[in-house]
Amino acid sequence: TGNSKFAADYLADSLQDSGVCLNDLIKNKEQLKIESSKPLILVAPIYAWRYPEVVTKLLEQGAFQKKQDIYFVATMGSETGNCDHYCKKIAKNKGLNYKGFCGVPMSSNYVVSSTMPGPEQVQKSLEQAQFALKDVAETIKNGAQLCKKDKTPMSGIKSGIVNAMFRRFVAKGEERCVSDQCIKCGTCEKFCPVNNITIEGDKPVFGNHCISCYSCIHRCPVQAINVKGKTEEHGRYLCPDYIEWKQN
Repeated sequence: TGNSKFAADYLADSLQDSGVCLNDLIKNKEQLKIESSKPLILVAPIYAWRYPEVVTKLLEQGAFQKKQDIYFVATMGSETGNCDHYCKKIAKNKGLNYKGFCGVPMSSNYVVSSTMPGPEQVQKSLEQAQFALKDVAETIKNGAQLCKKDKTPMSGIKSGIVNAMFRRFVAKGEERCVSDQCIKCGTCEKFCPVNNITIEGDKPVFGNHCISCYSCIHRCPVQAINVKGKTEEHGRYLCPDYIEWKQN
């Protein structure tokens, strides 16, 4: 829902670099293949104390130059668990030079259990994120090592067993419902990064490989999609586009 894109666009702007949209690669089932003289910077959200499984698979199957520097940045609510350990392992297996990991706190989109932030809260969150991202950009400019600053109690259990249970039971077990407000615009189908939604007949139909990114819920222009019994009154959240936010 835009947090990681905001962070990536900020870093690309600060470092005079360009970005590659992982969502597009995942949706189109394309390989991540990059050749660059600059360090790689992976930006992705934290889902249950880890990067989403689709992101780690994309990295594990990607094609990279050997010994290229890679930095890992995560947009998070408050904790990243042991995500850095898994990133370091991936870098080692791909022959990349691990240059550290850092979490950047931003507004949560976990609509199942939380009320979504209002405009003032979002603005405050982005201002705070800007300071964190500035530090990340300066570290990368200097070729230094990124350092993780957050701490997670029982991080091994949360990033291990709890994350596995989230992926297996929670993400795939949430029942999506569509109200009569649906206008069959196809926005949910267009933005679902894992092609779990198709428009059939007069409404969206959901498959069984949802990853709980909640893009369909937050992007629905008429607020027709919810997780049954849990999200109807929690509101919606989309992170502003970085370039527009900067100009304003």
